[in-house]
Amino acid sequence: MSAPSTKDTTRIGFSATLRVMCAADRHDEIEQVTGLTASHQHEHGEPGLFGQPWPKDLWALESPLPPDTALGEHLDWLWTRVQPHQDYFRELAAEEGVDVDLFCGYRSDCAECGFEVQPEALTIVQALSVPLEVSVVFT
Repeated sequence: MSAPSTKDTTRIGFSATLRVMCAADRHDEIEQVTGLTASHQHEHGEPGLFGQPWPKDLWALESPLPPDTALGEHLDWLWTRVQPHQDYFRELAAEEGVDVDLFCGYRSDCAECGFEVQPEALTIVQALSVPLEVSVVFT
């Protein structure tokens, strides 16, 4: 699965991140139970972008694949790491007050471009029973 090719110089980029929000007291536990190290984490109220405090705490595991890699491959990278711990993440997502999702990014300089994701790449969404959020940015 590769990113869609274009005949011109259109740029397309993807990202995918497993996010655990509203569980700052669990950040260490997540890493101890799963052995996964957050790509990024912060607590509610810490200075964030432009000096504004973060509205929610966050533990995030982001795919390190290059942006020109297809979204399905980013999701597969996450699933490979999360699959052995899927029961833990599903239970965490089911806890009241804890928000877990898959946050995906699609960035393009072409307002008429799109993308596809093969069904098997969405296994992580079904297995964890979490929402898939897609941010679309045209530059």
